[in-house]
Amino acid sequence: MREPMPIDSVLHYPDAVSQVQASDEAIYWLATIAAEDGRTTVRRLMGGEVTDLTPDANVRSRAMEYGGGAYTVDALSIAYCDDRTGQVWLLDRDGARPLTRAGTSYVYGGLRLSLPDGIVVAVREDHSAEPEARTEIVALAVDGDNADGGRVLVTGADFYASVAVRDGRLAWQQWDHPNMSWDTCSVWVASLADPSDASPVSAADGVAAGYPLWLPSGRLAYVDDRSGFWNWRIDGGAEWAVERDCSRPLWVLNPATAAAFGDDRIATLSYANGIGSLAVWPSKGGDVAWPLPGSTDIESVAVAGDVICVVAEWANRASSLVAIHPDGSVETLAGASKKEPDVAAAESIWADGEAGPVQAWLYRPEVDRPPLLVMTHGGPTSMATSGYDATIQFWVSRGFAVLDVNYSGSTGFGRAYRDRLRGNWGLLDVSDTVAAVRAVTDAGLADPERVAITGGSAGGYTTLNALVSTDVFAAGISRYGIGDLTTLVTDTHKAESRYPEGLVAPWPSGRDVYEERSPINHLDRLSTPMLILQGTEDKVVPPNQAVQMADAVRAAGQPVALLMLEGEGHGFRAMATRRLALEAQVSFLEQVFGMAASPDVPVLEIENL
Repeated sequence: MREPMPIDSVLHYPDAVSQVQASDEAIYWLATIAAEDGRTTVRRLMGGEVTDLTPDANVRSRAMEYGGGAYTVDALSIAYCDDRTGQVWLLDRDGARPLTRAGTSYVYGGLRLSLPDGIVVAVREDHSAEPEARTEIVALAVDGDNADGGRVLVTGADFYASVAVRDGRLAWQQWDHPNMSWDTCSVWVASLADPSDASPVSAADGVAAGYPLWLPSGRLAYVDDRSGFWNWRIDGGAEWAVERDCSRPLWVLNPATAAAFGDDRIATLSYANGIGSLAVWPSKGGDVAWPLPGSTDIESVAVAGDVICVVAEWANRASSLVAIHPDGSVETLAGASKKEPDVAAAESIWADGEAGPVQAWLYRPEVDRPPLLVMTHGGPTSMATSGYDATIQFWVSRGFAVLDVNYSGSTGFGRAYRDRLRGNWGLLDVSDTVAAVRAVTDAGLADPERVAITGGSAGGYTTLNALVSTDVFAAGISRYGIGDLTTLVTDTHKAESRYPEGLVAPWPSGRDVYEERSPINHLDRLSTPMLILQGTEDKVVPPNQAVQMADAVRAAGQPVALLMLEGEGHGFRAMATRRLALEAQVSFLEQVFGMAASPDVPVLEIENL
């Protein structure tokens, strides 16, 4: 049996790489530094030398709460959002200077720098507007202080994203309440000189179009899912019609997971059976190429001259930034380059769900009938991939099997799989998770008497609902889990305020459905030990819900531990907080499952145990 991984191997991971961008002169990426409580900085590779360009900034956007598009490059200049000041900055040969003022009601993201036009195009939210923030596309002059917050280019829709600029032309995607971008979304174009001439390129009810991408020829490409999958199309031209999703749902304002080069070739993410690969589609004809075999997911793509740069995930090592040269050779530029020892391989499991087949990833330790830790991802429009996850490997090394479930509503399997959850959130996600668990335990791959479930945010909602509606689980861990669905329409941020209308029911006419599916209203059914982890500054899930859940478990006489984590929001960032949370989870499960205590983990105080 493999040696238990130490806590520090999870907490002190190498600097995470993401969001590669490139110019003819250099390659850029974001590095997230665990040792600095997750501070993110822009790094540049030029002439064989890596430089940290923003050592005094935390490059992060808070637009749409989840951010994205926090930096942009053009030649050797970058513009970026500094979370420490709330400003947009420009860094060029003359040094760094702010392009916006501090202390305003404006929040920026989705940046696009265009030096020929002398502007940074951005998605701007005005949080002084009522009853919700107003979202617009604006231009920030690179040679001014933009005292007005930027010149408004496009306004009127509820949301904008994926801004793309080329030769004086602007492209973007937009959508309106109550849709999310993956329900109905349209792609538009306009001229920078007179954006009032805006016209739609792809706009149809029930079609999710997005991620506009200017090709070298000047034509516009974009993805839409009219075929049932997110496929690439050329405006007025060809389509790569394939039963593969070639993009992900838009949660953040990052550019497309694709890049165009050469004779209008598109290097793009492409999913099949939950595996994300890099494909190169020749839009003018020819065979599709697959130049990076072995990846499990593709986070971002850029092109530097004739070199394709990709941030990829792998089964046996952490994410890395690689360069694919024209001769087919692959060079690691940043991130992990060596395989991790003793990696538990992901096994694809399919179960029979109520609405159709359900996929999950199973990781097993070298023991018979181990306890099973079931993970439910967030979103719920997200997905579990089989890329190397130090946390999953940590649990396996400690003797747990791990089951990571792609319940109905998950992306990466086409629109029909995603749409199953419409109106069924709180029902199908739970039954699908149970079906996946039973497929594993019925096969004798885990102990059916020692099954725990855990999830954060929307995954925490599935966790809580599973605990109040089934008897499959012997313990639960909720990380900032959603207990009261009504708060998602009455007390949450703009981006998700109407999301539940598609997942649950219209509001307020469907209030009774929300109340029926809210675990907070069925706390009398909580009869399993629980660990509840909650940030005190959470703007998505009110912290008092965690207190109510803990009170209910306590009143039922079941073991319970509640950790209110000071200063943390919807997700945990600080090193000390992440250590405390992981140690608490280990000790909790070891105690409730009667396992030997790990000597490197403090014993968690659990009431009623």
